[in-house]
Amino acid sequence: MKNKKLYLILGILFLSLTACRKYEEPIKIGINDWPPCELWYIAEKQGYFEDTQVEIIRFSTWADNLTAFYLGKTDIVSSSYFNTLYYDKKGEGAKIILTADMIKGGDGLVVKNYIEDLKDLKGKKIAVELGTDEHFLLHKVLEKIGLKEEEVTIIPAASKEGMEKFIRGEVDASLTYEPFMTQAAQGGGGRVTLTTADLPKYVIDVLLARNEVLEKRKKDYSNLIRAWYKAQKFVKENPEEAYKIMSSKESITPKEFKLFYESFEMFSLEENKKIFSSEKFKEKLMEMDDFLFENGLISDRVEIEEIYTDEIIVDLGEEYDE
Repeated sequence: MKNKKLYLILGILFLSLTACRKYEEPIKIGINDWPPCELWYIAEKQGYFEDTQVEIIRFSTWADNLTAFYLGKTDIVSSSYFNTLYYDKKGEGAKIILTADMIKGGDGLVVKNYIEDLKDLKGKKIAVELGTDEHFLLHKVLEKIGLKEEEVTIIPAASKEGMEKFIRGEVDASLTYEPFMTQAAQGGGGRVTLTTADLPKYVIDVLLARNEVLEKRKKDYSNLIRAWYKAQKFVKENPEEAYKIMSSKESITPKEFKLFYESFEMFSLEENKKIFSSEKFKEKLMEMDDFLFENGLISDRVEIEEIYTDEIIVDLGEEYDE
């Protein structure tokens, strides 16, 4: 009997110690040049991560950032609905834990001025980077115009390259994002037409957590999301200081950074709860999954219910909902 009591006490003690375990290994946050990413530096400088150890790792491009994440080298990253689906079975498993932000009009179609009616794009060359948000957005733009993809000639090109091809006159249109979109129009005798302002709720940024770490360190991820919202509040209350800190990371002026940052719409915790419980959210993901599968960009369908979780935002309650 004494031994049973001893084992029971030891078992309870072990479980208590495990539950209270503090990890020495930091949560690695992958970032790249993108205004919302710079919020992590505000959180770090202001001590908003509480007792969670954090290491911010900067990458030169979003593609490098995502690749490192799916190789298991970082634990949380900014992605998009589309990229989450595209990379789902290409490495480490991950879940969307927050719908973070979106920028209206940040991606769009640039066409030559000699294209008077968008339906005149039939048979024309359009540059776009395949397997990206822009590729899917082109699909939606053509759908809106009333054209099928086989009725245009798609020229594979990274976003900057697409801009350059447009300026050189090698293509009639380019689906790209800012600042390449405006630069293409100005330098290539063209104009910006349909953008994400015309097709909202598709190109949306999210925060992705690596499953292996999320399962063990939910409290730390809660701290990160709490810090995310605290940092946003700091920017609102201390804009001059905040923009100075964040702009220095991207080698642009605080004024330039401010204009870009304020073009983003940030989603609150309450909005996230509505998004995750919305059928429209799932329908958009399924629509993107269909596009990826039908275009041979993924070999297997994605289990939509398995790539997001509301457990972190539910855990936070409404404490940091602005």
